[in-house]
Order: sequence, then structure tokens, then C-alpha cells
Amino acid sequence: MRRSDDALATIALVSRLCADGLRPLKAAEFWKLTSQVDECPGRLLGMNASDVAELRGVPMSEAERTVTLLERSTALAFELEGLERSGIRTLTQFDEHYPERLTDRLGFRAPPLLYAAGASDLLGVPGLGVVGSRNVGEAGAEVAKEAAKRAAARELPVVSGGARGVDQLAMDAAFEAGGTVTGVLADSLVRKLRNPAVRAAIHDERVVLCTPYNPSAGFSAGNAMGRNKLVYALAAVTLVVASELGSGGTWTGANESLDHRFGHVAVWRGHGEGAGNARLEQAGAAAVADIADVDALLDEPIAFPSADIHLDHTEPVATGEQGTLFEALASTD
Repeated sequence: MRRSDDALATIALVSRLCADGLRPLKAAEFWKLTSQVDECPGRLLGMNASDVAELRGVPMSEAERTVTLLERSTALAFELEGLERSGIRTLTQFDEHYPERLTDRLGFRAPPLLYAAGASDLLGVPGLGVVGSRNVGEAGAEVAKEAAKRAAARELPVVSGGARGVDQLAMDAAFEAGGTVTGVLADSLVRKLRNPAVRAAIHDERVVLCTPYNPSAGFSAGNAMGRNKLVYALAAVTLVVASELGSGGTWTGANESLDHRFGHVAVWRGHGEGAGNARLEQAGAAAVADIADVDALLDEPIAFPSADIHLDHTEPVATGEQGTLFEALASTD
């Protein structure tokens, strides 16, 4: 895969693929840098520290760090080649399938890199986000599955995080209904791709799995919290089926999205709702008391202002005894 200088520079500056002891740029640091070089980080390739310091107006120590990171290109090339062979693409905002919705909605919180396997074009299709507690009851589970089926009927992807409970139920229901799925993972993408059912679904171009984290990294609670905003940003509207009150990933992710307008948040207000659902409605989430209301939300998605990123500072896959397809994704989350 031939890459532009801007894409190569982005990968060198922020990637954690190399165990070289260097400290890559965080998202906010990277977006600040790009604003200082007219959105063209490739301009920095080949510069020495003095050139970078003069161009960016930064201390020499920061300029030296930038140059050292950019010098990792050869080592990173081998890592990227290995990922490509395993079916994982490394996407930057300078690559075709990097979803613009992430930068539009998340601004400087958007991940500069996204690792993706499967139908990458699905990343650009605003679908229905479905999220909720792993401890959802039977009634809430039916809501999650019915919402996913409605998205599939409209040929829209279901966007979720692959966690146990609501996420897994919705993703399975969409897939079994002949729909498509966008899974945003907080666990090892490399390990997920070893599952035969997952590989078959990806081969059928009905699933895309992505992560902003090192694709070999295992699950962590911090990664799970960090990926939540990507689900809200990628979806046209996200339905919170069941949330705990005052704690938990679903509660935190929904409130974060409401506070920062990462996405259009709806909340289920009917049989099977969670203890925190009423409070989310009070915080500004759109109430959904009838599953048919999901269609209305998808018909009239709210337009969001772009975030300011320029900082001054077919057939379902048979799974046999392996269980449902997305149980494989929810092994640790």
C-alpha cells in the first residue's frame, strides 16, 4: 500500500507499534503539530531538530523528540507490512477510508491512527449505535436485538463496542438479519482475527473491526472508556438500551457524549431500561419509548457542528459450537 508523506509522518509520530522506548505523540499533541505545519506533517520528514524548532516555534527538546519519532519509518515499515499481511490496515486522516466523522465530531480527541480489518468503507457509513450494560435483562436484550434488526432492514450498519451484553446482542442480531456491523474494539484486534467465524464474516465484507489502540494490545478498562466516544461519533444516532446509574462504561460514555456533543444520544425509556436511563434523558438524551421511534431518529438525525481540531495550544456465517459470532469479540471486554 503506497502512502503519502503526510500519512507516513502521522504513523511515525503517533504509532506504538515499535517497542523502541520512545514516547509517541498523544492525539492532542499531534493535532496541535498538524495545525502548526498547515495540516501537512509530511513537511517535517528530513528536517533536523533546528529546522523543526524554527518552523514550529517550540523548545529544542520537543523538536528533537519530533525528529527522533520521524526517524522510525524503516522499523515501522516492517510492522505495517506484517499487519497488512494479517488483514489489518493502518488508517490516518490522509488515507481514503479514515472516517471524517471522527475529526468532525471529536476534534483534537480524534485518534490520529485507526487500525481496521474488513469492509473499511463501512467506517464512513453513519449507522445505528447500540450500547448498554453487560448485565442487561431479557426485556432489554430484546430491545437491543429489535433495534439492530431495524438498522439492518434499512441497510445501515450497527455500530457498537463488542462488549458482553447489549453490544454483543445487537451486533449478532444485525448480522443474523443480513445486515452489516462496525465494531470498535478495546481488545486485541490481532487475536480477534484468529477466530474462523470472524475471518469468514470479514471475508464476506459485512463487518469492519477497528481500534485506535495497538492492534496487539489486550483489553484494559481505560481503552474501553476511550473507545466509547468513537462509537457515538461513527453512528448517526446511538441508542443506550440499559445503563447503570452513576457508574460504569455505558453511563460514563453516554454522559461524555452528551457533554461534548460527540454524537446524537437516544435512551430507551420502556420495559427493560436500566437504572440510569431516566437520568440520561434528563441530561439531554432523546427518549425512545417505542422501538418504532428508532426509525424516526434515523430519518431525522441531528446535524452537529464540526469540532475545532486546530489547536492554538448475504448469509450469516455458521459458527457451530463456537457460539455466536460476536461472542468471539466479547471474550474479555
